[in-house]
Amino acid sequence: MDQLEKTLREWNCEEVTPMEVYSDLFMLGSGYIQKSGAQVESKDLKGNPVGYWKNYNEKTGHYRIFFEDTFEETLKELQEADFAILNGVTYFGRKNIQASASRMYGMIFDLDEVTGKTLNNFMSGALVAGAYPVPQYVILSGHGVHLYYIFDEPVPLYPNIKIQLKSLKYALIDKMWNSLTSESERRQYQGINQGFRVIGGKTKISGVKVRAFRVVDHPTSLSEMGETVLEMYRVDESKLWRESRLSLSKAKELYPEWYEKRVIQKEKLTGHWVCKPDLYEWWKRQIRLGATLHHRYFSIMCLAIYAVKCGIPEDQLRKDAQELIPFMNEISPSDPFTETDVESALECYDERYCTFPRDDISKLSDIQIQKNKRNGLRQADHLYLARRRKEDMKILHLDWKAPEGRPAKGDQVRIWRKDHPDGIKADCIRDLGIDRKTADKYWDLNT
Repeated sequence: MDQLEKTLREWNCEEVTPMEVYSDLFMLGSGYIQKSGAQVESKDLKGNPVGYWKNYNEKTGHYRIFFEDTFEETLKELQEADFAILNGVTYFGRKNIQASASRMYGMIFDLDEVTGKTLNNFMSGALVAGAYPVPQYVILSGHGVHLYYIFDEPVPLYPNIKIQLKSLKYALIDKMWNSLTSESERRQYQGINQGFRVIGGKTKISGVKVRAFRVVDHPTSLSEMGETVLEMYRVDESKLWRESRLSLSKAKELYPEWYEKRVIQKEKLTGHWVCKPDLYEWWKRQIRLGATLHHRYFSIMCLAIYAVKCGIPEDQLRKDAQELIPFMNEISPSDPFTETDVESALECYDERYCTFPRDDISKLSDIQIQKNKRNGLRQADHLYLARRRKEDMKILHLDWKAPEGRPAKGDQVRIWRKDHPDGIKADCIRDLGIDRKTADKYWDLNT
């Protein structure tokens, strides 16, 4: 018996089969995931777990959809592979890509370089001191452990919730991965789309399989997961979006135009304001001015959101984000920021984030974004008074006009930019009542 198993048994953890874990995780038998051969058009649209496996002698790997009625057969296939992963998320489609994520059934964490002593410290911190959330299962994965937190209800992965879940997971990694629980000083931050070696499958150690031990037999909730981290990192359950219970066939009947555009033609979302690229460039500068150690990942994630808002191509976003890696490493050379971190952050390059709020961006990145000065007024009232002031100054022949009677547009833009150092051109145009050509002409002069 190795030290990790011995420690778990001392804490009265019982070894269980892989199917026991996955049955709990995906609520098998309750109809949450699709059965093989099901006609999606005639039923509620459901997502399914998607695994990935690859043998060492192969150049490319394989994706496998897990169906409710053939789950165990598919699992056995992956357990025989040299490398196979699965996570606690279901997907629409055949690949486990972030854009196709449907619901999260559980949050899984990886702790590397774990010994009997450090695992005992974690178990004591979770079960006795209440310093960490209590996992339902601890999985022995070779040189480390995976902690499985199974939700009492699956969480729909709408854009606003994805970001909150990322924030919660990163805060919990900071909390749970420390000098007491791991001998590795370098934490590994895994996104919510991260895959983990399948239970019952092979590990990096020859002849050793991934094994599972039950800690407690009841699921957890989002509120319980957030109890040990600061409130700013918790999931706001009041913002959980309700899922539509319409079947796709019923939606086609009730909303034929939507069905034609979004399902048949696969058109992208429209109707939102596309910002100028200046805003994206501004955020790149803000990262260099204000990014901090524990918010590096989220500042890049917000860069992806600004890229969506500004219509920046994905290849340019990826190039810009990778160019920021050396700067991120300067913040903390002992805690490297890697391309893997970048790729995880860029999962938020999704058109559904086009209206993501500025206040939430500031909260996530811990970079202050100064609001336009309206003196506590609503935008309509602020603009009304600004235009009245403009007319009054015209009547009095003050600075708003040049001596020859021509409006001093350049001065207007210069003064506005001085008062709004982080303002964008669109706000300047609205506040001053000028056209875009005028703003473009004077934007970079005398600032």
